[in-house]
Amino acid sequence: MLLLSRSSTPTLPEPISQNQITARPIMSILAEPIERPRVLVADDHFTTRKLMSAWLEMSGYTVVQAEDGGGAWDSAKTDCPPIVVTDWNMPNMSGLELCRSIRERHGLDNVYVLIATARDTGDDLSEAMEAGANDFLSKPIREEEFLARIRSAEMSLSRLQEKTLLAETDPLTGILNQRSFKQRCERAIETAVAAGQPISCVVLDIDLFKQFNDEYGHATGDEVLRVVADVLSEHVRGSDLVGRIGGDEFCVLLTDANEQNALAFANRIRKEVASRSSNGANESLRIRTTLGVASVVESGVSYEIDIDELIQLADTALLAAKSEGRDRALTTSDMHRRRQSQLNGGNTLVDRLREIHADEVMTTSIAVFRDNQHLSDARGKFIQSGVDCACVVNSMSELVGMVSERDFMSTLTTREVGDRPLSSVMNNNLTRFPLKTSVAVVWDSLQRNPMLRAVIVNTNGFPVGLVPRRAVLETAHRLMKSDDEILA
Repeated sequence: MLLLSRSSTPTLPEPISQNQITARPIMSILAEPIERPRVLVADDHFTTRKLMSAWLEMSGYTVVQAEDGGGAWDSAKTDCPPIVVTDWNMPNMSGLELCRSIRERHGLDNVYVLIATARDTGDDLSEAMEAGANDFLSKPIREEEFLARIRSAEMSLSRLQEKTLLAETDPLTGILNQRSFKQRCERAIETAVAAGQPISCVVLDIDLFKQFNDEYGHATGDEVLRVVADVLSEHVRGSDLVGRIGGDEFCVLLTDANEQNALAFANRIRKEVASRSSNGANESLRIRTTLGVASVVESGVSYEIDIDELIQLADTALLAAKSEGRDRALTTSDMHRRRQSQLNGGNTLVDRLREIHADEVMTTSIAVFRDNQHLSDARGKFIQSGVDCACVVNSMSELVGMVSERDFMSTLTTREVGDRPLSSVMNNNLTRFPLKTSVAVVWDSLQRNPMLRAVIVNTNGFPVGLVPRRAVLETAHRLMKSDDEILA
C-alpha cells in the first residue's frame, strides 16, 4: 500500500487500501480583510497629487507618490504597483512616455494605467490608448468618479489575474507550467546578471515513477506528483521559482544561491519527499527522487546564460546521478570531477587527446542554412548537398541550431508546412566549440550529451566544421594503436 502525507508537519497517515485514492486535505476558507493593491500616483501638481493619495489611503490603498515622470519610472522600473495613475503633462517624462515604458518592461497584463488629463478629444484618447493606457480620468478630478475608476481597475486586474493563473499554472500540481516557468526564469536571470549574483538550477526526477502508475493507478501517480510539488513550494523563498517541466520532472530556479546552497536545498527536498511517503515494511513504495544541480557563480562579473542552458546542465548532472544508483543529488562540478578522475586513472590517452585540437579532426564538408529560410526551399537544397545534417544560422550568421534528415521527414506529411521558416523545425539542443578546443573536451561532451556530433565555430560564431563521434573514436583508436606498436 502507498501512504502519502501532504502536511508540512510530519504525521503518520492513516493506511489506505491499494484500490483507494489518497484523499487531499480539505482546506477551510476564513474571511479576511481585503488587501487592496498598491497604487502609484504621479502628478507634478502638489495639491492634486496629495488629494488623490489621501482619497486612496482613506479607502485602504497603499500609495506610492511621484512628483514627476522620472520619479514615477524609478518607482515602476523594478517593482511596479499594479495600478498607476499618472498626469499627462509632467517634467522629465510625460504620462504617455511613462505608460510606454511600463508596457515595455511589464507587459500589458500586470499593470492598469489611468491617465489624468483635461484633454478630451478623440485624437487624445487614441494617442493614450496606443501608448497602452487602460482608462482616462478627466480633470478636475472628483472623488466619487476617481474611486469608482480605481475600483474598476482593481476588478479588471483581479479577473485578468485569474485568467493568467489558469494559463500559467499546471492544473494538476498548481505550480508553474513549463512555458510560464521558463518565461519568469529569463527575467529572474536578467536580474541576477545585473546584480552579479550567483544563480542555481535544480532539476528533480521521481525515481521509477512509472511503477506508481502501473501498480497503483494514475490517481495515486497524480498524488505523488502533488506531494513533490507541495514539498518544493514549501521550501523555496519568495524570489525562487518552481515549475513542472515534464511528466515527472520538476525544476527550481534558486536566486542568489551558489552551488553548495543549491546542493543543500536539493538534499533537503529529497529527504522531505521521502519522509512524506510510506515508512512501512515495503520500502520500495517510498517516493524517491534524483536531483541534478547546476550553478552560475560569477560574483560581481557579468555572465551570459539562459534557462534552457541551465536546465540542460542540471539535467546532465541528474542523469549522472541516476547512473550512480538514483536517490541522490549531484552537482555538475562533482560530476566533472568524478569523470575526470576516472579518465585520468593511469590513462595517458586523455592527455594525448588534450594536445589535439578540434580543427585537426573536424570535417569541413558542411551545409549552412538561414533560420528564416522557407522549409520547402531548404529541403531541396539539403537533399542536393548530400549531407545528413546541416547547421542553421541567424541574421548575424551565428549558429542557432541544427536540422537533420529526420527533421525534414517530419515536414512531409503537411503541405502547408513548406511556408514555415526553418527555425520552426530545427533542433537548438547542440554543442558548439571554438576551433582550438581540445579533442578531450569534445570527447567528454559527446559522451555526456545525446548529440551525435559537435559543431565547431569561428570567433564570430559561424559554423566551420563538425566533429562527429566517429571522428573522435577514430582519433582515439589511432593513438591507442600507435601506443601498442611502440610497446611491441
